[in-house]
Amino acid sequence: MPTPDRYSSEAPAECDVAIVGGGFSGLMSLVRLAQCAPKCQCVVFERRPLAAPGVAYGACDAEHLLNVPAGRMGVFADRPTGFHEWLERTFPGRYRADEFVPRALFGRYLAESVARTLAETKACAAFVRDAVVHVEPLGQRFELLLASGRTVLARGVILAPGLPPARAPWRAVDEGVTRTLLAHDPWDASAVKGLEPDGVAVLVGSGLTSIDLVMSLRRSGWTGRIVLVSRNGRLPLPHAATHGAPVAYDAQELMKGAHAAFRAVRRAVRQLAREGHAWHAAIDGVRPHVQAIWNAWPPSERQLFLRRLRPYWEIHRHRAPAHLLEAIERERSAGSIEVIAGAISSLRMDADGRHAEVVVRSPSGSLRAMRASRVINCSGPTMSVSETLDPLLGALLRMGFASADRLGLGLRADREGRLVGADGAVQPRVRLVGALRRGELWESTAVPELRAQAAVAAESISQELGCGSVDRRAVASASDAAPSGAIGGCA
Repeated sequence: MPTPDRYSSEAPAECDVAIVGGGFSGLMSLVRLAQCAPKCQCVVFERRPLAAPGVAYGACDAEHLLNVPAGRMGVFADRPTGFHEWLERTFPGRYRADEFVPRALFGRYLAESVARTLAETKACAAFVRDAVVHVEPLGQRFELLLASGRTVLARGVILAPGLPPARAPWRAVDEGVTRTLLAHDPWDASAVKGLEPDGVAVLVGSGLTSIDLVMSLRRSGWTGRIVLVSRNGRLPLPHAATHGAPVAYDAQELMKGAHAAFRAVRRAVRQLAREGHAWHAAIDGVRPHVQAIWNAWPPSERQLFLRRLRPYWEIHRHRAPAHLLEAIERERSAGSIEVIAGAISSLRMDADGRHAEVVVRSPSGSLRAMRASRVINCSGPTMSVSETLDPLLGALLRMGFASADRLGLGLRADREGRLVGADGAVQPRVRLVGALRRGELWESTAVPELRAQAAVAAESISQELGCGSVDRRAVASASDAAPSGAIGGCA
């Protein structure tokens, strides 16, 4: 039985749908294809298969926690409690529905859900360990060039690679620091290994990735000092133990503009406070309207939000478990963790040749130098697709096969997820799913939004390809023509 934790180096010569990316978006696209068109022969390509699907659930350690309670993380919209039900079957009584559980467990649940769906539908799927670096239209098909040098022909393509990481924020000021002192990828195991016991680790960024790295360092037994550097110097805010129902807003008011929306939210927060409730319900009430709000705002309002208001939205929207923040605050009080507002203005080798000298410029212009044993990039995904070094995205943009949205946050697609080229025309038989749609949707990283995108993309591309919704269980196996070189469920 093919499963997303059993990738092969072999690749079929052809398939119906090539899915680029083995994270949540790619796997849910596969699940929906299996459900609506089980005759459709699919191949999932993942450049770096991990212990569990995607960076979010596979690059983490065993203790990194989800940011959403288990009872709301079901992979299927009609069973939002599905993940907690799986936990109860697998670890009876260990986890509550309102608890933040390890992300690695959700990765196991996701992989098992995919495998179960493939088995139930008898769908044809293969999982290939290789990177797609180029997609070329070839008549009524597409030729995919893989990093290994091989090619695969596909009738349709679903792009779900996730957001590429941001380039190192210190790259313009790096004066030759040895690479062993710089960690560009926080999820690489080497990022937190080999630190001297009494050294200083500088984490560039103060969001959820930084919190994960802080916890990893402390769980490893490292007792050195940690300095978090970010432009605003703010940590995510905590989840509330309990709060009321989400606030009901007039969506039209929120659509008037960024400042109007924030005024409405502040009014709601004040009203909640008068009633003795936490602010969280005010933010949760915006969630159902985010995509409509973003689409209603003109580019000038979106730019205003990104330039002035996004940091405030992020720390309220992307919250952290309270006990993790409490642990960090205890260390801040003790002086073993510090959070600094500013940006790295200089990075050079220290006089001893074993450390990096990091100079941080504060918003007021003052400079502060520190000696670091390791500088780790925790700044998250890139905010500009044009700056990415990702070979596939670069190739798609250069050839005009794809185009960036107006703000350069991601790629353009229509409502069905059909990729839009540089000439403004939609690309037939190509769909975009996931965080690369944030430029036109903004909220495009959470499970509910990704589930919906995957469903629309899978159903529309299967109809376009004419895969049909034939129930393979009612069809003799002899009639199932496998793609040349197929593996896994296609064998």
